[in-house]
Amino acid sequence: MIAARSTSPREVELVDLPEPVAGPGEAVVALLACGVCGSDVSEAWVAKKVPAVLGHELCAEVVAVGDGVEQVRAGDRVVVHHHVPCGACAVCRSGRETLCPQFRATALDPGGFAERVRLSAPLVGELLPTTLDPERATFVEPLACVVRALERAEVAAGDRVLVVGCGTGGLLTLAAARARGAAAVFAAEPRPERLERARALGAAAHAGEEVDVALVCAPGAAAVEHAFTALGPGGRLLLYATPGEAPLALDAASLYAREVEVRASYSAGPQDMRRALALLEGGVLDPLGLVTHRLGLRETARALELARTGEAVKALVVA
Repeated sequence: MIAARSTSPREVELVDLPEPVAGPGEAVVALLACGVCGSDVSEAWVAKKVPAVLGHELCAEVVAVGDGVEQVRAGDRVVVHHHVPCGACAVCRSGRETLCPQFRATALDPGGFAERVRLSAPLVGELLPTTLDPERATFVEPLACVVRALERAEVAAGDRVLVVGCGTGGLLTLAAARARGAAAVFAAEPRPERLERARALGAAAHAGEEVDVALVCAPGAAAVEHAFTALGPGGRLLLYATPGEAPLALDAASLYAREVEVRASYSAGPQDMRRALALLEGGVLDPLGLVTHRLGLRETARALELARTGEAVKALVVA
């Protein structure tokens, strides 16, 4: 089978891999569509993983199941999550299941940018059958990350919210914040065309207004500083985007005097995935307008480059 394997943060090769086989409790799924995530083009993040087949925002069709698998069968369309927590360790019991050792150990084999993918038994247990079209279904995982981030930031009805960075994650965040009843949603974004997308989703361009919550959805110190400066007394700063390697520098005196809380949100757990799927299947959010590029599996390198340069808001690799 064909897969697109990243050999460095900027280089991709097409390879012919052995056909995956479903063992007991396992399943094999065929690619329908897979979104390109910001982490797929983060040089610091990818450098730790290569060589590897990337891609995890996956909607697929079940093509084979192993002995003992009953919850799905061949022909089912499913949303795939690439990590699964154990649900029993102290970290899971504390509500931080994305920090569970099993969560970080589970992964797709080989990755979403492949014709077919083998899913281990824990991953099969978290498959989400869906009637969504494959392109919309690729947004379940990124929206689940947003759902978790908004929970971590305790965004509530009446809050004034700032989203810094209007890539896919940022645009989903501001749309979801509005759906939660935020009193005002502001966007900070240097690219005019992306700021226009934010306005179309109901956000106002940030012009120094004080906010209760600021979510950093772009990498870099400037984004963090913008978010931090905008917060009022008791504000909550949430780090959402993969931050890169640079140290975080905040004015400690200002943080202390304003009692600013700094939080982070990594990935999404099973309940976040279910909540995101419900939002999409219920039509509360429709992300399809964020898709700017659709490319075949053999064009994965191009899809990654479009995301890396920012030319694509959302690029999908489709079967």
